[in-house]
Amino acid sequence: MAIDRDYYKVLGIAPVSSQEDVRKAYRMLSKKFHPDLNPQLKTMAEDRMKELVSAYNILNNPVKRKEYDRQSHFAVRHFKKSRKKSDEEMLKKPSRRDMFKKEPSLLERILSPFLKREEVDVQESAVDFKQADVHFTLGLSMAEQEGFYESAKGEFKMALRFDPDFVEAHFNLALMCYKLGQFEEARVGYQKVLQQDKEDAVARKMISLLRDDL
Repeated sequence: MAIDRDYYKVLGIAPVSSQEDVRKAYRMLSKKFHPDLNPQLKTMAEDRMKELVSAYNILNNPVKRKEYDRQSHFAVRHFKKSRKKSDEEMLKKPSRRDMFKKEPSLLERILSPFLKREEVDVQESAVDFKQADVHFTLGLSMAEQEGFYESAKGEFKMALRFDPDFVEAHFNLALMCYKLGQFEEARVGYQKVLQQDKEDAVARKMISLLRDDL
């Protein structure tokens, strides 16, 4: 099923939308972009209508819609084997604060008793793989049910607070945003996946499918 843009994006509705939402969106947009109502932009309107008709024909058919939703790039990701680390490796992992910490100057050492200690926020705290994995696993269990997509999104966000480089958490967070119809947030999420792995073909595909009108 090769398509140019995501059909839900074309109709401007979330993948969790009802069949009635599909029909309403199509009726509204087909009136807006009908070639007869856009004589000065006839070519653009005709292309847009073809896109709308294609999206409607798939999403208004329950069987075809289910087939569309089951495509591999819409599936959640699980742990990669390469991410599983031993306890020893976890202990050796430096915190983000340590990676950028510099040795204090002579003046700073002299004045240190009189200086206030900086408070460390969550982003500067040590990476905690175990906590990241706990929240990621909770997110996976919630991502299986449509009614829990928002909760799953929150768990994947928490996983990233404990491990900002967790690629699968970035991917699943973007996917939950997509399923909730938060397309721009989803696109940003997939871009973060590419920052971690430039060869990720699925993230690249999703960014293309979620692009705005040209």
